[in-house]
Amino acid sequence: MEIIKKDRRINDLKKEVREGKIVLGTKKTLKLLKKNKIERIYLSNTAPKYVMDLEEFKKIEANKLDVDAVGLGKLLGKNFPVSVAGIQK
Repeated sequence: MEIIKKDRRINDLKKEVREGKIVLGTKKTLKLLKKNKIERIYLSNTAPKYVMDLEEFKKIEANKLDVDAVGLGKLLGKNFPVSVAGIQK
């Protein structure tokens, strides 16, 4: 898992948000991942360690962003913290 600096892939993430491909939250992302409907995930740097250790998340492109959950929520246009964001296929 690589750590991505704030400006490196943020534009890609914002584009995917505009296209409506994003899923927020660990439970929803994991549920869709088990159905093979997620192509990659983004994790805040404050995501719980157990999330990063889930076997399902190890099988997919996982990008750890250099922002905390509150910052990731703001980047996604939400007024709540987001630790995990999945991108649908």
